[in-house]
Amino acid sequence: MTKNPFQIGVPVTGPELADRQTELETIFKEVLAGSRLFLISPRRYGKTSLLLESRNRLQAQNIPVAYVDLYQATSLAHFLDLFGRAVLEAAEGAVEKALRMAGEFLRGVRPTMTVSARGLPEWSIGFSQQQPDLLKQRDQILALPQMLAEGRKIRLAIFMDEFQEIRALDGPALERAMRASFQHQPRVSYVFAGSKESLMWEMVQSRWSPFFRSGPTLSVGLIPPEEFKKYLSEKFLKSGMSVKPERLDEILAGSDNIPFNVQYLCHALWIVKNGEGNVSSEDIRSGIEYIFAAEREYYTALWDQLSLHQRRTVRALAKSGGAAPFTAAFLREHDLGPSASVARSLAQLLKREVLNKSETEYRFADPFFKAWILSTMP
Repeated sequence: MTKNPFQIGVPVTGPELADRQTELETIFKEVLAGSRLFLISPRRYGKTSLLLESRNRLQAQNIPVAYVDLYQATSLAHFLDLFGRAVLEAAEGAVEKALRMAGEFLRGVRPTMTVSARGLPEWSIGFSQQQPDLLKQRDQILALPQMLAEGRKIRLAIFMDEFQEIRALDGPALERAMRASFQHQPRVSYVFAGSKESLMWEMVQSRWSPFFRSGPTLSVGLIPPEEFKKYLSEKFLKSGMSVKPERLDEILAGSDNIPFNVQYLCHALWIVKNGEGNVSSEDIRSGIEYIFAAEREYYTALWDQLSLHQRRTVRALAKSGGAAPFTAAFLREHDLGPSASVARSLAQLLKREVLNKSETEYRFADPFFKAWILSTMP
């Protein structure tokens, strides 16, 4: 049996990445133009894979890229350490050089090198924990990319994943400091990527936001179905399986065409079919049952965390398809009470990221959770 060709839970690059040529070209061009690009994507749409593939393509053109995942940052000092190390390593190309340059370029820090439990070298810049000193070091770190790029006469790109998380670190002060520094860095390109759409759009559209209209935006949508089906068909064939076009339509429909969920269902199909044979409608149902079994504890815990009214609301949306949740007929049919109660439940479900909101309807962030509700809570 060959390896399961449908990877889940990890970013993918190269031939493993489905389509996204338009987005990749846009990122490449905006980086070359020196832009501050805001990349806005719902969860499970492959944002991180898109960033990492873009990094690979830029580095192949001798443009160093620093990648910073803000989900890792637990404090302002931790963020500055992550940001500074990523920038220094991208510009210098080696940890030892980056460590030395940190001591030369930054005042008041004590860079240290240690060995991890796995025997790998690890280093930190060593920021002060005193707030006045930390704020001075913040401004040094934010100015560092332009200093390094100017000194080496290069273009430097910085990708900041889950960018909206800066708001949890130091409030508006950090945003203002970043905007003030970044707008004076002609040799540095930035891509600010985030998956909490409402926060990201607020950052670029609110007049009160430091980043208001500070750069172009790129919204990541669904992969065109025909492109996705071509990609999936080739992957199945290379692994020794086959799937008819109508079955591919069923796979996309059952996954709401959301890239992560499509990959997950195909991953499950490959397992239930032992990596061989033709995919049938029954196999697709078996694949979804496999996912239910794998996610049962998570789905049960998520359901338990919802209030009774939130449960009734998501159950109603699962049955109705997500449209028109405030009509009198919808409220009466599903015993949801006044529309104000539904509005409160929907707000909490959006905050919990159980639901996403489009212009016309509410959609489940995880379509398999929707299917689980319909099968478990009929």
